[in-house]
Amino acid sequence: MRNSLRAGLAAAIAVVALAGCGGGSSSSPTSVSPSATRAEDQRTSAAAVTTGMKAIDVLAAKIAAAPAAQGKTLSEGIEPLWKPVEGTVQANSQKTYDALEAAFTQLESGDVTQAQEGARAASAAIAAYLAKFPG
Repeated sequence: MRNSLRAGLAAAIAVVALAGCGGGSSSSPTSVSPSATRAEDQRTSAAAVTTGMKAIDVLAAKIAAAPAAQGKTLSEGIEPLWKPVEGTVQANSQKTYDALEAAFTQLESGDVTQAQEGARAASAAIAAYLAKFPG
């Protein structure tokens, strides 16, 4: 089971990386400028955000369903999924950004109850964001 979770996480990260690297038109750049170094300053396409947010939602559900120690380990996968999209999310909806950051804290807590609450909060924030900003 542990290997299948790692494989799923690796696949989700690869999808996000591929979505952020291409597929967009020249009118929708994947970042504001090459000098943007902070994740909050980077922008990406709506399609890449949708892919990343869906991968985060799946990972959050896996974290919530896992035993505490395994959930804590799985939570290390949040940042690689979040970093490429967080600047765009923050620019579009500070409310969603704040809700997800709070949910990530719960998901990373190593506490099963907190992780379950974080997964519910993340899922709700993601659904609301994607309804308003579909990719």
